[in-house]
Amino acid sequence: MAFLSSSFLLSLVLAYAAGLQCYSCDGHNDCQETEVCDEHQDQCSTTIMTLLALLDTLTARGRRGNVLQCYSCSSTDQNCVDTKATTMLCAQLEENCVDITSFTTFQEFLADEQRIKGCGLLSHCEKPLGFHNQNSFYFIKCCNTSYCNNDMTDYKSNPMPLNGVTCYSCEGNATHGCSEGDITKLQCQGPMTQCLEASGIHSITGQNSVLKGCASPSWCDSPYTSVYKNMGVRYSRCCSGDLCNNQIVNGSMKPASRSHAGYEVSAQQTLLSIIVLVSLSFLLSAESS
Repeated sequence: MAFLSSSFLLSLVLAYAAGLQCYSCDGHNDCQETEVCDEHQDQCSTTIMTLLALLDTLTARGRRGNVLQCYSCSSTDQNCVDTKATTMLCAQLEENCVDITSFTTFQEFLADEQRIKGCGLLSHCEKPLGFHNQNSFYFIKCCNTSYCNNDMTDYKSNPMPLNGVTCYSCEGNATHGCSEGDITKLQCQGPMTQCLEASGIHSITGQNSVLKGCASPSWCDSPYTSVYKNMGVRYSRCCSGDLCNNQIVNGSMKPASRSHAGYEVSAQQTLLSIIVLVSLSFLLSAESS
């Protein structure tokens, strides 16, 4: 600071000489060289800038300029239609545009139907995530260009095309919902080309729970069965081929198939996914208000 003050005072003294002279430098030099100013230049100036701060500023501006803009809506506000959906600017560079659909055919759970669009960072969402059986439908899409979540299709009234795969379908326990007489055959839709079966403990009722239906390959590798079905998954298995999801009997895998069962979903994975989904819902609610 003493050096800068001395330089400034010296420039004032030199200004009264025959020609204004100022110290001149650029970069990290000692600034001891002088130069004679042109007649119209009557002041010396000193500019100090921290390069890292400048780079941080430019980077931040660039990130803000490169974040996605996505359609934003929530079915709770009845605005997930072409004429009512709004747009939002994502908060982070890593976020994608997200489109989440969930509904059930149970009359007592119709209020749980959801359609959410917005910005988010969801795990296992490089490809469409989907599961459906005779009772429920879940479909999650992520994309990485602005306004790419523009699909307003109502999948309940306009189901996806059948893909030719048939799976067993049930939801409940060994005595109600997934008993031998309750299991039905289901034709799969869209990207749900694998058969899924899972069993575990329902986190609300504490009872053993079984689930069978159609799933996309990406869903099979994700923890969303636990997230959406409130199930602490003990056994989970996906397979390719018609009616191949026949290995869970009375809530347990057949002994010969247990070694081929999918991973057990950890509480940490499930909690992380729940937090992401809840955060996304909160963000959209705040945006719509």
